[in-house]
Amino acid sequence: MQSRTKKILTLLSVGLVVALVAFVGVIYTLVRNSPDRLPEITAFAHDRTERVSPLAYCNLYLEDCQSFGVTELDVPPGYPLQLSLPPEIVDAPWRIFALYQDPSGAPVILQQAYRAGEKRAVTVPSSEELQLAGVEIQLPSAVVDQEGLPHARAVWSIKTA
Repeated sequence: MQSRTKKILTLLSVGLVVALVAFVGVIYTLVRNSPDRLPEITAFAHDRTERVSPLAYCNLYLEDCQSFGVTELDVPPGYPLQLSLPPEIVDAPWRIFALYQDPSGAPVILQQAYRAGEKRAVTVPSSEELQLAGVEIQLPSAVVDQEGLPHARAVWSIKTA
């Protein structure tokens, strides 16, 4: 190769390295400055999937709280609601409340508590006799009420009917 060709190739190589370093720097800055994502639940029912953001999310001492909205997902009578939970829920004690309506329209609430690591997914049944109206998943806080029960620090709420 000629001396001039070698110089051009060297300059192009240096230019590509500088561009690559600049690109990596920009990506790093964008990722570092991006807001932390709150844990989401994946809900599936009747061939439809929804990502469920928290209705409310606080730290362990009920500080720095953020509020969002309720997620809606149609669950016809007789079809189950399937929930896939992120590690932020699974790796802590958590509880689920399922709200049903009986044939007269009266509410029926079923509650289940889980230990850390016990369940990564839950199926919430529904029937013609007990129509699923909604589900709420809660993470307890370090703050307790007068009876010693922990307040919820994070809540995910799904309206199903």
